[in-house]
Amino acid sequence: MARKTIVDLRPKAVIAIACERDLFSGLMDVKKIPILAIINKRPQGPCINTQVDIKEVEEAIAHFIKE
Repeated sequence: MARKTIVDLRPKAVIAIACERDLFSGLMDVKKIPILAIINKRPQGPCINTQVDIKEVEEAIAHFIKE
């Protein structure tokens, strides 16, 4: 779904949040768009109650806003 959205919308940049495998796969599919990847936290295993460090997301947004 994320890949299709990127193709359809052609954003200027992407902040991707997912597990390592999905991030790597997605990064290989997206070309010519700046991407910052954030690995999600999975305290209960894959795809169960995943979490993300909001500070990391804020820093990624700030990075793109500066540019």
